[in-house]
Amino acid sequence: MAIKLMRIFRGGYTPKIDLMLAKGYRIMPLMKPFILVSKVNQGFGQINGITTESHTSGTKLFPNAQICVFRKSTRELLWETKSKANGDYHVRNIAVGLECFVVAFDPNHEYNAVIEDAVVAK
Repeated sequence: MAIKLMRIFRGGYTPKIDLMLAKGYRIMPLMKPFILVSKVNQGFGQINGITTESHTSGTKLFPNAQICVFRKSTRELLWETKSKANGDYHVRNIAVGLECFVVAFDPNHEYNAVIEDAVVAK
C-alpha cells in the first residue's frame, strides 16, 4: 500500500494543471475558500479600500497601485497586493481587530506614496 502526500497549492500563482496531472496529482475543487491561520497576525479579518487620484478637476480611480499592509505596533510588513483596474484592493487573512497602516505606491513613480493610518481589520 503506497501513501501519497497531499499538497495544497495556494498563493499568487496558477499551477500548471496538465503537468500536475501528468505527475499523478488529483485536482479537487474546493467548495468554499479557506484560510490557514498560522501566525498571530493572521485570521479571518480583511482590509478593503480603493486607490484614487485627486486633481483640481475631480477624482479618478487609480489602478495597479502597489499596496503594502503593515502591523502598526511593530511596523512588520504583513501583505502586499496591487489595486485592480477599478482601483479596488482587498487584503484578507488578517487577524480581526489588528490595527494596521496601509501604504500605496505609484508603479509609474509619478506620485509620492500615500499612507492610511489606524486601519483596523474587520
